[in-house]
Amino acid sequence: MAETILIPVAKQILGKAADLALEQIGLLWNFRRELRKLKDTVSTIQAVLRDAEEKQFHNHQVKLWLEKLSDVMYDADDLLDDLSTEARRKVIAEENNSSTPNTTCWSMVCFLFSSLPKQLLYDLSMAHAVRAIREKLDLISQDKETFNLEVRSEEVLPFRETDSCPPTIVVGRENDKKNIIQILLNFNSEANISVVPIVGMGGLGKTTLAQLVFDDGQVEAHFDIKVWVYVSQSFEIKVILRKMLRSVGWESQAGLELDELQSQLRGKIKGKRFLFVLDDVWEENIESWELLGKYLVVGAPGSKVLVTTRSTRVAEVGGNVVPYLLQGLSIDESWNLFVKKALNGKAPRNPAAEKTGRLILGKCGGVPLAIGTISGILRSKNPDFEWQLFLQDEFESTSKDENAIVSTLKLSFDHLPSHMKKCFTYCKLFPKGHKFDVPLLVQLWVSQGYVESEDTSLSCFRTLWRRSFFQDVEMDEFGNMSTCGMHDLIHDLADSVAGEKILRITSSSALKNIPSNTRHLAFFEEDRDGLREETDGGGDDALGNASRVRTLICCKSIWGEEWEQILLGFRCLRVLIMLEERSGSDATTQLHFVGKLKHLRYLGFNCYGMDRIPASVTNLPNLQVLKLKSSYSLKELPRDFKKLVSLKHLDFNPQYSESFITHMPKGIGVALDELQELNALRGKLIVKNLTKAEPSGAGINVLTEKLRLQSLVLDWSRDDDNHDNVDDAVPRATHDEEILEMLCPHPNLKKLMIRGSGYEGVKLCNWLSGLVYLVEFSLKDCKQCKYLPSLHLMPCLAKLIIENCPQLEGIVDNGGRGDNSVSSPHNSLTTEKEDDKWPRFPCLTYLYIKGCPKLTRLPTFPTVEVSWSCPELAWNH
Repeated sequence: MAETILIPVAKQILGKAADLALEQIGLLWNFRRELRKLKDTVSTIQAVLRDAEEKQFHNHQVKLWLEKLSDVMYDADDLLDDLSTEARRKVIAEENNSSTPNTTCWSMVCFLFSSLPKQLLYDLSMAHAVRAIREKLDLISQDKETFNLEVRSEEVLPFRETDSCPPTIVVGRENDKKNIIQILLNFNSEANISVVPIVGMGGLGKTTLAQLVFDDGQVEAHFDIKVWVYVSQSFEIKVILRKMLRSVGWESQAGLELDELQSQLRGKIKGKRFLFVLDDVWEENIESWELLGKYLVVGAPGSKVLVTTRSTRVAEVGGNVVPYLLQGLSIDESWNLFVKKALNGKAPRNPAAEKTGRLILGKCGGVPLAIGTISGILRSKNPDFEWQLFLQDEFESTSKDENAIVSTLKLSFDHLPSHMKKCFTYCKLFPKGHKFDVPLLVQLWVSQGYVESEDTSLSCFRTLWRRSFFQDVEMDEFGNMSTCGMHDLIHDLADSVAGEKILRITSSSALKNIPSNTRHLAFFEEDRDGLREETDGGGDDALGNASRVRTLICCKSIWGEEWEQILLGFRCLRVLIMLEERSGSDATTQLHFVGKLKHLRYLGFNCYGMDRIPASVTNLPNLQVLKLKSSYSLKELPRDFKKLVSLKHLDFNPQYSESFITHMPKGIGVALDELQELNALRGKLIVKNLTKAEPSGAGINVLTEKLRLQSLVLDWSRDDDNHDNVDDAVPRATHDEEILEMLCPHPNLKKLMIRGSGYEGVKLCNWLSGLVYLVEFSLKDCKQCKYLPSLHLMPCLAKLIIENCPQLEGIVDNGGRGDNSVSSPHNSLTTEKEDDKWPRFPCLTYLYIKGCPKLTRLPTFPTVEVSWSCPELAWNH
């Protein structure tokens, strides 16, 4: 059970107790002594936790001991988090007071002495609280002696575990794909619409096969409309119709009844040949199938509904075509899949190891999911002797039924380190079929303290993906993991091992019976209607009693007007995500209350019409992520924004890449030199109003150390009333070139845009051709720019956009040296001298040129889409 996985909690307690700021908070010797005793007790308990966590599955008394220990350990962590938070607040207050103008030594002394009585009272109360927690832990710790628990170190993944990302591997389904496509393209059916079931046990790859068919070129050309709907155990016609409509470009309108939805769908599909995939269907009621079919009959002949299901009864009731029974992989196909997943495609040289491997796979019953999870375990074991031990001591057959498969998945879970177990079980909060936002998931794990950094969290995700706990990972334009899915059987595993302290509320009875020691709660949008209909405020008392909640993902409408009071009762909250969109005034009021949740690490709101963030948010010294979706009207950040000393992510408008913020508080972006210390910045950065910038006296590069920055926009745009702050003694062109030179990013940058008519330099920067990982470069509205550096030397450049640069003549002949000499320009994107010496844009796939009349020649490109609007421009085919 997840609540008895306590090694990560123990590490958090010891880390906080050892924090220097925490040590300095206490002025009383008694406080520091109690703190040291607490550290000693937790260290003693931590030493036997790994042994206890393994023995709990065979010894019920050990399991009960861990459950009793769990609540006290979490309480200790909350208490130390209180102390750590107060320490941070004290440091921030002292720094703000010392930096206030006109602050004298006497006023500082008065400030310190006035706060001394409060500090002594606080220390005294905290010393008592620490002692009470420590005494509880001491009593529980004494019981461990009766279980003969051994001191064992935490498991560290072997060196063979790497951070490389596994590709999607499909083996042995070529004939199945061909057969399904043949059925879908067949017109020899009397029915206007054919329902084609793919039937097989969980983990066989029904969804993967359906996805291969769905994406096939023949299928794409044959059908006018293709729609994919994940159904699962809830076969609600309204929900299915709404999902179908969204897939065909319909913008959802809340509150539409069934008749209105079916009317909208009929209008979209009438007379068109469609393919609808209903994935993971469990509905066996024939009336439900007949009702759905009634809404789809308006499609053109040859329309198909492809259904994936584990139930032969579903196939009999819902299908009107002979079901396609998916079989397991052969032993050779299983071995092929295993070698690719576990051994990177290189089979072991030792015949005995291969024999053992095939024996293990023979017990997987040809189930790809089971093979994938076993591959994740064995890839870190020595094939010559550890595989044999695994076969003899741990592995059971999974060839009979799905229950045996789940036991194999549980075995893979048991082999995870404790922190990864916590990360995985946290996913129970999300519904089946959920499309996980990978960056969000990574941030949530950090917010809960399961891992210390996002880099470690991302590595954790990769390992879980490699071990088949996640699937269908999609990448963004920079190659970062963007979204992923989770197999239903894996979700069942998360549900079974997570325990009762991680709850997703889907019914009124569950809402009214939330245990008081619940740690994580979620109410998703798809559950809101049923909860609203069934609940008349009856869940308020239960929610009020769940004061130890650390995660809350919800919609306000579930609670009505009392939600603020309920929210403030969650004094241990680390993560708060409000899914429901709300107006600016409503959101501002809610954020005001949120400022009192001092433990908060992650705050996500969906708001519109809010022009400023309430100052109370700056009272959250632990806040790491502030995400305000749909905040199109946001104009300014609070003046004391620098008090958010832990903030790593500020995301206020993902739909639009450029914000409307016009006022930044001093210290986080008013002047260029303030960027110098913000080296944790990642993702995208836009630097605006560069026409007002001044070169640094020291000539420092303010962006060079930001190695996680992936996209950068340098904006010299200016309005007619914008009066630039430039020394008349310095030529404007030289001034702008100096500013650009000091904005050199880290070579890891992948996307760069330089734009704005306010840039009057005749050349760009020396550092541009050194961005060896740059994928996309845009130059727009730089009216005076004449020369580009050697862009064609950039090995990864795939997209090049040059727009409205009327003076641009070509690139600089620098021989790749990096000195931006302008002595010998050429009216081309490559110099004549370098045409024969260097490959011409080896990775370029897209080129757009507009408004560059002095650029007269393009080189030959290997494979590129070219678009230009320059009459004088010639392309060497």
